[in-house]
Amino acid sequence: MSQTAPLSIWSKLIRQPAAVLGGCISLLALFLAIAGYWISPDSSPHANRMIVEIASRSPGFTQDFLLIPKSPQPPKRNWLERTVSGQPDPFQFIPIGNWEVQGDSLIYRQYIDEGIYDRKSASLQAFGGFDAGTHIVRQKFYLGTDKFGRDILSRLIIGTRISLLVGGIAMLLSLTIGLLLGTLAGYYGGRYDQAITWLINVIWSIPTLLLVFAITLLLGKGFWQVFIAVGLTMWVNVARLVRGQLIAMRNLEYVEAARALGYRDMRIILRHILPNIMGPVLVV
Repeated sequence: MSQTAPLSIWSKLIRQPAAVLGGCISLLALFLAIAGYWISPDSSPHANRMIVEIASRSPGFTQDFLLIPKSPQPPKRNWLERTVSGQPDPFQFIPIGNWEVQGDSLIYRQYIDEGIYDRKSASLQAFGGFDAGTHIVRQKFYLGTDKFGRDILSRLIIGTRISLLVGGIAMLLSLTIGLLLGTLAGYYGGRYDQAITWLINVIWSIPTLLLVFAITLLLGKGFWQVFIAVGLTMWVNVARLVRGQLIAMRNLEYVEAARALGYRDMRIILRHILPNIMGPVLVV
């Protein structure tokens, strides 16, 4: 036999530039979602370090900060807690201009606004041993700051996991509901089909954005509520597709043969029908 072996799925995949580019972007997003709090300039929870004096700065803005230890100090988190939730700032970030040490005091000019400074002093004892390399830092905001003075780059990195969670959890929820209802309607038909089709038409007639708002108001504010709200509005497409596929396949020869052999409906659906319709479902 002189025929060459067919290329594997991965071999075909890497020959598609668009697929490779999309895969690299997805892997980068996954890496940022996992290691976000370790690589972002602002590692506080939700990258929520507000410094109102430097609000709405343009990309590339650089500022010196005086780090004053907070009292009491926030508890030190282990690597897992920091990976999941970040580490609360142990310092208060004060934007400053120039500074100098005079005796047992630190004299500095606190930045207030463009061209406006306020001369202040702080006792060196408050630092527990002042070290210019530790308590005076210069930070560059590569993407600038928002209206609350938060680093946009850090919030973009930390926000990656929110985007992935919305896509993943919402799609998982919509697939679960859509497969269940679509299978019931398409395989059994009759009253099941009428009731589920009516529910699909009702949900389909409501604008998606308004439905998300309504569910969010019902469940309350929060990330998980948004995930659930989005998932509860996306199952209609899956259910309609699965229903149509089941109607087309429930009377085919291999399904009839499975019934003749005495297989249960659950086995016929899970082992014989669903594997043959997962292509269109995965596309959705």
